[in-house]
Amino acid sequence: MKHIKITILFVGTIGLFTGCDFLNTGESTYYDKNETLYDPAKVAQLCTQVYSYLPNGLDGISGAMQDAATDDAIHVYPTATVQRFVNGGWSPNNTVDDVFANYYKAVHDANFYLENCLGLTFDDWKNTDGFQDTYAAYLNQRHEVRFLRAFYYFELVKRYGNVPLITKTLTKEEAARAQPASAEKVLQFVIDECTDVAQALPDKPTALPGGPANMQRVSKGVALALKSRATLYLASPLFNPSADAARWQTAAAAAYELISQASTFGYALDNDYQNLFGAINNQSPEVILCRPEGKTTHFEAANYPIGVERGSGNTCPTENLVSAYEMKDGTAFDWNNTAQAADPYKNRDPRLQMTIVCNGSKWPGAVPVETFFGGKNGQPLRNATTTGYYLKKYLNNKVTFEAGKTTNSFDHNWILFRYAEILLNYAEAMAEAYGPDQTAAGLPLTAREAVNMVRARKNVAMPPYPTGMPQAAFLARLRNERRVELAFEGHRFWDLRRLKALDEMKDIYKVSIEKRDDGTLAYTREKLCTYAVSDKLYFYPFSNVELHKNGHLIQNPGWAQ
Repeated sequence: MKHIKITILFVGTIGLFTGCDFLNTGESTYYDKNETLYDPAKVAQLCTQVYSYLPNGLDGISGAMQDAATDDAIHVYPTATVQRFVNGGWSPNNTVDDVFANYYKAVHDANFYLENCLGLTFDDWKNTDGFQDTYAAYLNQRHEVRFLRAFYYFELVKRYGNVPLITKTLTKEEAARAQPASAEKVLQFVIDECTDVAQALPDKPTALPGGPANMQRVSKGVALALKSRATLYLASPLFNPSADAARWQTAAAAAYELISQASTFGYALDNDYQNLFGAINNQSPEVILCRPEGKTTHFEAANYPIGVERGSGNTCPTENLVSAYEMKDGTAFDWNNTAQAADPYKNRDPRLQMTIVCNGSKWPGAVPVETFFGGKNGQPLRNATTTGYYLKKYLNNKVTFEAGKTTNSFDHNWILFRYAEILLNYAEAMAEAYGPDQTAAGLPLTAREAVNMVRARKNVAMPPYPTGMPQAAFLARLRNERRVELAFEGHRFWDLRRLKALDEMKDIYKVSIEKRDDGTLAYTREKLCTYAVSDKLYFYPFSNVELHKNGHLIQNPGWAQ
């Protein structure tokens, strides 16, 4: 989808939003409006155009993963754009991840499709081979486009809060007068759209004409996944200042709506956690929707350790994240425990070694990584990790840049929704609404049972949470579970915000490793830096460019200049 874009030149005038020109998509194929609406293939291209705005976290923010703006990672290069999130350089004049115009362009394209492409019959094509399948796919596209529009609104509201809610194409003049809607209203729109289109979408994308080729298209389960996420956000403190408990009940019910039909949709937890991040992760039963990037090597080049051929070591996990991984027996890791501190990566949650490259990890080949001071991948080498760690998740170690060897490219698919997230959404909402061990009418699964399903994955096999945990202790541990299970999947940045927990990411820690004269290693946890955290960081600033275009936009608190 990333590489399929079309440019359509229509006879007459089509509306624009916030100055974004729908015609300007960077390719050179031109059709007039009648020709486009006459041909089902060109109408399908319009639908694909709306898909093309789906985010790819592997591309990230100017090549940096968003986790580098949290306490889970840092970006090793101080001039990287992502540093603005944490170094005080973020402002309405110096934005970062400013997707406002891009997502409204996506909304415009969706609105255009829904206004112009419904009710077509393609009479001149009825006798062509495969028309019935083509027409069946066409009838489904309207529901896909409505979902995508809802998805883009969710992406907008979690960043900016109150934003205009536009469901028709606008002229420039109309766009300049668009009034923002409350974040609550926009989130409710997302939820309502997902509820509605889920009734019309197929249970499985393979039910659409074309079979497996449609694995990345929107199905009923995808709509319910977004509904689960949106209801969870609407219940969370950032969007629920009155602490309305009914919202947590609604979020639990939304997650269970998908969980109760998981087998029908073909969803299940993958037995192998590592399957979720390899070249064929789109085939995992756990993946609900992913964004294909195609065959590349750039993610490996960006994140292989310094000291590995062509490695840049961009994303460096922090000791904050590493310390979040429990011991294999389910107890918390503790630097004050001398035995644990002496060998900190022994007997840990298996997901640690599947996610992060630690000192001694054999990665990407058979040679152990050395992040100790003076090691072949550590300080004081230029641009070596400053935290003591490198990233492993989503990297494919079959990629090699070594001289004399062929550099092969492999598929990369960014996960947008997977089943484990839905179980964790459910566990959080149930625990907030009813407690860790309680069920409710129509909700027969407890919060504890849901999180234990995730922990019981075959090659993770972490001990289950016990019964009888106090609610506060359960929620704290559950949020830690969410952190490690979903690390580097685009959740931590937003979870800290929706939970109003930015103070948790104030102090960033590293591990310092010294190689003694006898060859043994000494590990020490040390503070790397302190971020200036303030309430204004809960929402993005509107850029001054957008405020100039539309005088009705209201700058978010703390960002006025």
